[in-house]
Amino acid sequence: MQWLVKKILIGVFLLILLSDNCYAIVKPTSKFYVNDYANVLTDEVESYIYNNSVKLYNETSSQIVVVTVKNLEGKDLESYATELFRNFGIGDKEKNNGLLLLLALDERKSRIEVGYGLEGILTDGKTGRIQDEYMIPYYKENNFSEGMLNGYKALFEIVANEYGYTGKVTKATKVSEEIEIPNSIATLIGCKLILTLVLIAIGFKNRKIRFIIFCILEIATIILGYLTFKIDPALAITFAFLGTIFNLAVNVDNQSSFSSGGRHYSSGHSYHSSGSSHHGGGGSSGGGGSSRSF
Repeated sequence: MQWLVKKILIGVFLLILLSDNCYAIVKPTSKFYVNDYANVLTDEVESYIYNNSVKLYNETSSQIVVVTVKNLEGKDLESYATELFRNFGIGDKEKNNGLLLLLALDERKSRIEVGYGLEGILTDGKTGRIQDEYMIPYYKENNFSEGMLNGYKALFEIVANEYGYTGKVTKATKVSEEIEIPNSIATLIGCKLILTLVLIAIGFKNRKIRFIIFCILEIATIILGYLTFKIDPALAITFAFLGTIFNLAVNVDNQSSFSSGGRHYSSGHSYHSSGSSHHGGGGSSGGGGSSRSF
């Protein structure tokens, strides 16, 4: 009987050991906020992230943690990030205001994992854009240290503004293709003008058709303005107002009902530290965030 019990205990022990070896989540380092297991971050970047994360936590209770790993040990990126986030306990236990920046070197994948409490200001789309515009261009050039630092700064600024952080905030550098933005703007404006000319040519002599054309053009202006906003907010606002004026000008003559009574269009915290900065506050992730390959 004792022999059987020993065999069962040994078997259970081996199963636990094997499961740990098949999938090993990294543990927090003594610095907690910087865990460079892939050895890709410079000392200067590590110091910057650590010092700023400590200050942010002491004033706001929010925690931003950076982890780089050689590989994911066969695990998918999202599951690895979620489990790592919870094992570290990133963020305050009650507020769930933690952030994780994860880089998997061999898989060439990146993820930003967001705690429940920050999902309102850091949506999946927003974290995706941060990676696309601040991190991935560096990662593609194997400049992992600069890419991680730039992404960290972008996220830090958003969290700092949300909590009214009084310390120094350094802006991140948005990486953009100089040719792509002007071409995108030119394409939007070109489409707008072509559409306008075609529709006016069709309905130039008919008031009713002119009214329909005006409505169609306004809808087009709104859609194109929204698309332009993703490129340049200031341009989008200018585009929207000039678009409306242009629509009125080309669709209204002296006999039109719009001339006498034209329709008018208008667009229409205190936080405290909860303890030491060298460990997690017990926060958890709801699976929010974004993943990228590079």
